[in-house]
Amino acid sequence: MLTTFALLRVRLWWERSVWVLPLLGVLVAWVLAQVLVGVDAYLFALLGGQRVISTGAAIALLSAVAGGMVTFTGFVFSVVLLVVQYGSTAYSPRAVAYFLRSRLTQAVLGVFLCTITFSLLSLISVGSSGRADFVPLASVLLTTGLLVASLVAFLALLQGVGKRIRVDTVVSDIGHQSRVMLRRAFPVESGSSRLLDRAADERDRGEVIRYAGRPGQIVAVDAARLLRLARRHACRIVLTVRAGDAVSVGSRVAVVTGTDVEDRQVSRCLVVDQERSLRFDPLYGLRILTDISLRALSPAVHDPTTAVRSLDEVEGVLRTAAAVPLGAIQLTSAGGAAVVPRASWQDVVDLALLEVLAAGVDAPQVTRRLRVLLDDLIADLPDQHRPPLLVYRTRLVERVQHRYPDDAVARLTGDHQGIGGSS
Repeated sequence: MLTTFALLRVRLWWERSVWVLPLLGVLVAWVLAQVLVGVDAYLFALLGGQRVISTGAAIALLSAVAGGMVTFTGFVFSVVLLVVQYGSTAYSPRAVAYFLRSRLTQAVLGVFLCTITFSLLSLISVGSSGRADFVPLASVLLTTGLLVASLVAFLALLQGVGKRIRVDTVVSDIGHQSRVMLRRAFPVESGSSRLLDRAADERDRGEVIRYAGRPGQIVAVDAARLLRLARRHACRIVLTVRAGDAVSVGSRVAVVTGTDVEDRQVSRCLVVDQERSLRFDPLYGLRILTDISLRALSPAVHDPTTAVRSLDEVEGVLRTAAAVPLGAIQLTSAGGAAVVPRASWQDVVDLALLEVLAAGVDAPQVTRRLRVLLDDLIADLPDQHRPPLLVYRTRLVERVQHRYPDDAVARLTGDHQGIGGSS
């Protein structure tokens, strides 16, 4: 049975692999071609050699389908790549993973490759079986069916791609993924775990553990494996890095008090990849939403409405974050302990609001949306979550009043729509 760590790596591989479904389409075509060999021979014998379709017509049909689908596939996915490039330019370079992860695009490519491969294999079988007049009737009919399926898949692709590049769909999907990931990454505390006020009180005491592995960014921490390591050595392991941090060989990743632990043993508890993951990194989605807002507020783009739409999702992410146990967590078991640093409420609020407030102070839509966002959260969230929000509201009011003293009231009127939705 796969361990949690191995399963996480498999899921990460599946998320990043865009070639699996297309390759599956080729394999399905090959299997169908092998199965239909016997079916075609049986039908040819059943008809007594009588040809329902002429050999020339079968060759022309199969050749047209194979050649046409090759050209059509190249054209369609050139357009898809342009859409991906547009998405990375219009939203954020980090949004490329969102577009490439579309299973619809991969499935449509699989259908196209299945049609191409099967039609070519069927073309080879025309005139085989020792008969120059042999026509694989079942294969020809199935090729026609696959052609129809490819056309339907093309229409579905147009619908899916057209929907996926819309700003509302992009920010809604990323916001939804962020909320789901926050609930999964910060589960309710168990009896063997407790939250800590500080992430690493023992950071400067004990044996320093250096990273020994492939450089990259930490996608996730296998806390269960880290706790087993601490229990086996009867020690306390305090991680000094968390999901989203970049590490290279020799980077400081932990401090151990108690018995000695090898660097590689601790390093194996970290899932490191070339880029962060929307599915496993709890704050990466919020980072992308912030990037979308910043790009929209840049002088080259100047699209504050997109920034307001992104703030709609940011508010939902903040409400979700306020409902989960944030902060560093300590796990204990049979004489061993492991401390895993995690984002605090202050970290989440800073990521969501610090840059947007600085970039959007000149856009009335953004300041009005930020004002009502902060007012609503301060009114709805528990007392312990209010101090950072109060600081940001004060900062927002001071900056707007300093830069625009004449119309500060209008710019600070809370409005869920930015402009047009105030009471």
